[in-house]
Amino acid sequence: MKKIIFLSMALLSAVIFTACGGEKNTQSQQNPQATQAIPPMGKPVVEVPEAVKGKWKAVVLSVENKDTKQTKDVTVDIGKKFNIPDSDLSILVTDFFPAFVMQGSRITSLSNEPNNPAAQVQVSEGGSVVFHGWLFARFPTTHAFMHPKYAITLKEGIPG
Repeated sequence: MKKIIFLSMALLSAVIFTACGGEKNTQSQQNPQATQAIPPMGKPVVEVPEAVKGKWKAVVLSVENKDTKQTKDVTVDIGKKFNIPDSDLSILVTDFFPAFVMQGSRITSLSNEPNNPAAQVQVSEGGSVVFHGWLFARFPTTHAFMHPKYAITLKEGIPG
């Protein structure tokens, strides 16, 4: 009786193991593009879709001086550098996506509707880059710019 139970369990394990392994291989052979839909992680690739290209001219950033607790909204043209008054900081806005999405290493916009606005910025202090990343209007604390004196957040994009 023990031998029958042991053989049954061994046979069942072999069937399950084969089925699981075989299914993965069959899926990738049947649809080889399924694994190519989302690029693998690596150096991010920014792709500006045609629906977004040239449709946004600037962004509104909120700049807070943490010492004085004063906040000022500034408009920065995409592709232009803006010097923060009374500081050694400058901001360069390199891209704006109204519907930001990251799929693997591909960064793009799903549409031209401002569903998830994000701006790629480069912040320099004294001529040295201290931050290069994305600011998110709806998620200001996600990958936020960290500085002892200033906070910079994205408010919105301005259509062109």
